[in-house]
Amino acid sequence: MKKTPLLSLLFSFVLMMSASSLFAFPGIQSYLKDDSGQYVYYRDYTFPYEAYVGILHYDEGTYGMRFYAPNQPLEGVSPALNGETMSAPKSVELLFTVNTEVSITEMTGEKFLTNITGSDTEIVNYLHDLIYEFSARRRKLSEPVVTGEVSSREDFSQFGGKVTMKYSFDIPIFNLKEIIDVDGKPAFQVATVGALTSSSDNSFFEFTGFPAPMQDKPRSFTSTEKKPNKKIELGSQEIKLDSQWTQAAENMYLLGDVAMIMFSEFQPTEQVAAAGSQAIFDALCRNLSLGTTGSYTDWGNRKIKQGKNELEITIRTHIPQDNAVSQNFKFVTKNKAGGYSIMTLTIFDNAYKNNRSYFDAIVKSYKVK
Repeated sequence: MKKTPLLSLLFSFVLMMSASSLFAFPGIQSYLKDDSGQYVYYRDYTFPYEAYVGILHYDEGTYGMRFYAPNQPLEGVSPALNGETMSAPKSVELLFTVNTEVSITEMTGEKFLTNITGSDTEIVNYLHDLIYEFSARRRKLSEPVVTGEVSSREDFSQFGGKVTMKYSFDIPIFNLKEIIDVDGKPAFQVATVGALTSSSDNSFFEFTGFPAPMQDKPRSFTSTEKKPNKKIELGSQEIKLDSQWTQAAENMYLLGDVAMIMFSEFQPTEQVAAAGSQAIFDALCRNLSLGTTGSYTDWGNRKIKQGKNELEITIRTHIPQDNAVSQNFKFVTKNKAGGYSIMTLTIFDNAYKNNRSYFDAIVKSYKVK
């Protein structure tokens, strides 16, 4: 069966801290390697308006950072006639380098990608503080290599005092998932994680947050079938579809322009297999959850279900240019031959909501031998 480009990512991940240290922030030991172009955005609730902070792993020793607010209040501007505060989008973007020869955070250079005014100084200083604080606190964790979910109770003045910092193995750079304030509310929370696909991919600098509510544009699809009834077999995988689906490639089926199914199977090399199935599942858990060019996955609502020999990921993707939202169901199963089977079902959200029982029946029919 044809392999998808995604599978090549398996052969690039690094699992042991000794092998991944070159690809981690100075002094931080990583379980999964941070590839060039991987980034993470957080919703920052400490601002009185909607705000995001993004961090990009550009290459070894070089990082990007961005503050973005869709509607930052304008200073010194009189309210509109209806009394509403005037606002405008605000983006502060920079690149910085760090000394990779030391185990502390030592910035060695900085370049601003947006024009910085006097009023931006406070935001720039805040971004600097976050880098120093996040890196220092990550180094001091009781578990230096985060291989699961880890929490730490700390005093963090920028976030109101006593907080709980939560970490997850598959979030790049600092592994930081969220910061919970003293009242139990999120103060800083992962929004999306993605990977740039080329030097011309501007997805990191084009993120504008998730709309609320996040809704797909209208779709006209209504299934003529209540349940799929035709068995499809590809290698070790089996699923039920029907005459509404067309085969677009050996491993791909399309349902008009509203849904797509893709299948892959691979046999890991001895080197990859030596890491163990859990490590392979963990690497795929991150890679299958990443947003790509022009699309952003909603990590705040991502659902993960894992057993001994299977992994299931459910995640929504926002595609702002098309005003589209998709539901993504991803399954990884270790098959009887010792290889791994992957099935991805992508459905535009409006079509899914209007035909939920039909698509759920397809998901339930999926099996691996």
